[in-house]
Amino acid sequence: RAAETAAGRRLVHALDLHWYPEAQGGGVRITGDDVGDATADARMQAPRSLWDATYVEDSWITGCCTGGGAIRLLPWVRDFIDAGYPGTGIAITEYNYGGGGHISGGVAQADALGIFGREDVFAAMWWQLSGERAFVDAAFEMYRDFDGAGARFGDTSIAATSSDVPVASLYASVDAVSSGRMVLVAINRSTASVIAAVRIEHTRRFTSARVFR
Repeated sequence: RAAETAAGRRLVHALDLHWYPEAQGGGVRITGDDVGDATADARMQAPRSLWDATYVEDSWITGCCTGGGAIRLLPWVRDFIDAGYPGTGIAITEYNYGGGGHISGGVAQADALGIFGREDVFAAMWWQLSGERAFVDAAFEMYRDFDGAGARFGDTSIAATSSDVPVASLYASVDAVSSGRMVLVAINRSTASVIAAVRIEHTRRFTSARVFR
């Protein structure tokens, strides 16, 4: 920031982070291909460390460096930026939650994408760690091609909350091109079907819906 003041122009546009979670389930780190119940559950919960002040993962990070509290990576970094160099974006140019060939990996990836959008991450790049990726690809399709014909998440994130964060996440968007369209991505972290009531508050009345699963 001091150098920018001297130069008279912006010098740093984004702070670039690599984030390979250290979270464990049953003593196994989630970034591998293990799909045991404990690992899978920890994997699906792990994206909450990106933002959730109520979630404390099982990892050496929370054991040594957060005083036993939550990581809240993105708000934590944003606080430093706002204090020292406002206007700097956050990029996560390498990350992987493991389990690319299992539904738990797809759930974690879909959740991470929703969080990146909602928390205004400037850029993010998934980094492949193994040959397994089918469910990660499916997670991207939830936002980029959910009907197989190019339908995608909107260009503007809007407020969406879940009443039971350990079980479910919800992300919502509207679109400048089609003002009458809202897209919701609902994520179930549990091992059973969940019946959810969704309440929409909008200046526009919606009369129909399509559901993709």
